[in-house]
Amino acid sequence: MENKTEVSEVAVPEEKHLKLKRLEKKKLRVINKLIAGEINGPKAAKMLKITTRQVRNLKRQVLQEGEAGVIHKNRYYKPVNTYDEALRTEIAHIYRVEFRGTNFTEFAKIMQERGYNLSRSTIYNILRQKHIRSPQRKKKKRKKINEESNTSEKKK
Repeated sequence: MENKTEVSEVAVPEEKHLKLKRLEKKKLRVINKLIAGEINGPKAAKMLKITTRQVRNLKRQVLQEGEAGVIHKNRYYKPVNTYDEALRTEIAHIYRVEFRGTNFTEFAKIMQERGYNLSRSTIYNILRQKHIRSPQRKKKKRKKINEESNTSEKKK
């Protein structure tokens, strides 16, 4: 009997045109110089502020995969512990419609009573990402320029 484990393929966006980030472009430039023989491994490591072992791995990946070798392998995957967008929108809508003006801690308690199993900090993060501010937020005090100059004159 053969024990074959099938690897499920996850849908990755078409890589027709890769959009590299600034750091990835730098990595690719340095690794290409390394491959061309213009610099050595330790110098490449110093330029990228990584270890020589990581440089060897990057070089191998670039040789095998091309430009995609410098892209982090988790880039196209959504974290397992994220809440879906429908729930996030629902929480924000409920707050805006029914509980506007309620502080986030009280709102979190109400939502837990309604059966939403979300912590206070999760609800806070969801509301902040939807550009909702807590009514209890602290406003920064601005110093008046006149008061500063008056205090400095009195010290003289």
